[in-house]
Amino acid sequence: MAKINTPYLNLQTDFGFKYVFGSERNKKIMIRFLNALFEGKLIVKDIAYHDKEVLPSEEKGKRIVYDVYCTTLTPKSESSFFPAYQKKNENKNDNREHHFILEMQNIYVPPFEERMVFYVSKLISEQGKSGWDYELEPVFGIAITDFNFSHLRPKIVRDVMLIDRESKEPLTEKIHIFLCSLKEVPKKWKDCKTEIEELLFLIKNMDKMDNSSLAYREGRYTDLFEAARCNRLNQSDKVLYSQSLDRLRDLEAGYRYAIEQGWEEGMAKGMAKGMAKGMAKGMAKGMEEGMAKGMEKGLAKGMEEGMEKGLNQGISQGIKEGRAEILRKLYSKGNSIQDIAAMLQMPEQEVRELCEGNLSDSENEY
Repeated sequence: MAKINTPYLNLQTDFGFKYVFGSERNKKIMIRFLNALFEGKLIVKDIAYHDKEVLPSEEKGKRIVYDVYCTTLTPKSESSFFPAYQKKNENKNDNREHHFILEMQNIYVPPFEERMVFYVSKLISEQGKSGWDYELEPVFGIAITDFNFSHLRPKIVRDVMLIDRESKEPLTEKIHIFLCSLKEVPKKWKDCKTEIEELLFLIKNMDKMDNSSLAYREGRYTDLFEAARCNRLNQSDKVLYSQSLDRLRDLEAGYRYAIEQGWEEGMAKGMAKGMAKGMAKGMAKGMEEGMAKGMEKGLAKGMEEGMEKGLNQGISQGIKEGRAEILRKLYSKGNSIQDIAAMLQMPEQEVRELCEGNLSDSENEY
């Protein structure tokens, strides 16, 4: 089992994430996270945790296990997720549930975005009861990811909902999927501009911090640091956390191995393709030049020079195409320009040109 040698939990592990955000004793932290995410659009004062496992209604149905599932009761008149016409003449005590699913995902497993849609849809469909008037209780799927989606512009927090494509008017405010990317979190604590950015920074870097860290010394997140202290774990929790660390490290090692294998295979494939193309082009040009030179210095020497030139062009083209193919694959999986450059020890500008992307870089500081 992995040795626990940091003051604070790794909150990207399954155990660490659920221990801090999914337990009754730490629910104030979850409440703070939700309020930071909604930025005043909904004020969460209390939450109730629910069973994370949802069994299928049919024999061949899909079983679901959420990371964290909770609800809050809020009067319609105090929630901006209920349209104004529904709030008129509402009783102040007419509380309605708002549902929250919170997921931590470290590696992109396609199609993760559609899995989030399925999770949210499940909570919507379960609201249907006999005599129901189809007035939905708001449902929020919140995913914290350690990757970007290749088809979406990188963004720290993305709020996805049903809207008119042209006018951008919402069809309903009661269905939201929030995508929070740890890849886009500022590298320095002092560069975090909002409370949600700070909380995501802490989730990403908690196990790298100690009491000398600026985030700790500022004293604004004492409850989160206290909840994440490794020395608070009892013996059975230490075993569970250690096992969770092992699983995360195995997952990351497997991902790195897959990338390395893909790099080698892509280089071989790209070199074969590039060499064939380059050699054909180079030999044709070389033969043409060789024929011309052969008229003066002999066909044999010209052919030899043409063959050598074609081979060099083929190798160069093959390496370039193989490298480009693998870089595009890594970039499409949500890896940033900086991560790819560091992983493959290549200049960032070269990686950026081959991936045709534009990402900014910054120093790392906790």
